[in-house]
Amino acid sequence: MRINNSSNKIQVRDLQLVTREAIGHMKEGEEEKTKTYSALIWTNKAIQRKDIEFLDDIKDLKIDQKTPLRVLHRRPLAVRTRLIHSMETHYVDEHHFRLYLKTQAGTYIKEFVHGDFGRTKPNIGSLMDVTADILELDVEVNHFIVEMPVCTLNSAKVMLFFFLALNQIVLFT
Repeated sequence: MRINNSSNKIQVRDLQLVTREAIGHMKEGEEEKTKTYSALIWTNKAIQRKDIEFLDDIKDLKIDQKTPLRVLHRRPLAVRTRLIHSMETHYVDEHHFRLYLKTQAGTYIKEFVHGDFGRTKPNIGSLMDVTADILELDVEVNHFIVEMPVCTLNSAKVMLFFFLALNQIVLFT
């Protein structure tokens, strides 16, 4: 397999074609999945600890996100409502803080921070009345297990278990 020969960082085995129905099964429940992120935030105005503490108290914040400008060429224009389940802040210095977020899957985090020219409302910048930008973004936790029937080329039914943890994918057949 060409992928296996091209890199020692990823290996693929038992690769199979799947039906649209199988993909639909995998996407079921996607709205309920959550992701946890860590982001380093910069603000144009000097801040103190007290200026960010209120973010820690915000729970299940509903935001409206238009398709971000950076992905508009490959995604349809739409407004999606997403949830920021919780936020935790850690003051770094007068222009930086660390933001830990637990969000609904599908939330555009960069745009939630800087607002994407008003396309994401509310956003960190508007909540704090500053210009904010994101300097670092890490996925802290991203794991779930999905059981999914898959049709192979010979139509035999098999069960796949997907386990995603810390950006690693392991397939068990």
